[in-house]
Amino acid sequence: MIIFSSILGSLATISLLVLFFILAKLSKRFGGVVKMEPIYWFYYPAMGIMGFSLLTQLIVAGANIEPDNVPPIIQNAWFLFSFYYLPLTIGLTISAYVTWRYWSWLVTEHNL
Repeated sequence: MIIFSSILGSLATISLLVLFFILAKLSKRFGGVVKMEPIYWFYYPAMGIMGFSLLTQLIVAGANIEPDNVPPIIQNAWFLFSFYYLPLTIGLTISAYVTWRYWSWLVTEHNL
C-alpha cells in the first residue's frame, strides 16, 4: 500500500511540474502582450527545485520497496523533510507568487 501511495504522490508532483511549465509559457505570452516585467522565468528555477524533491520522492519510494538494502539516513524523517518537503514548499511558494503577479487580475476583475 505504501508503494502505491508513493507512486501516486510522484504522479502528483509531476502534474505540478507540468502545470507550472504551462503557466510559464502562458505567462510569458501574456506578459509580452501587457508589457509586464518578465518574472515568468522564476517558474523554471522553481520547477528545478520541485524536480529535486521529485527525485527524493522516487528514492524514498524505492527505499520502501527494499527497506533492508538502503542506508538508514534515507529512512530518517529529517531526510524527507530536508530533501522533499522543504524544496517542494520553496518551489510552490515561488510559483504561487509568480502566478499571483501574472494572473491575479482574474480574481480581482469586477464586472459592474
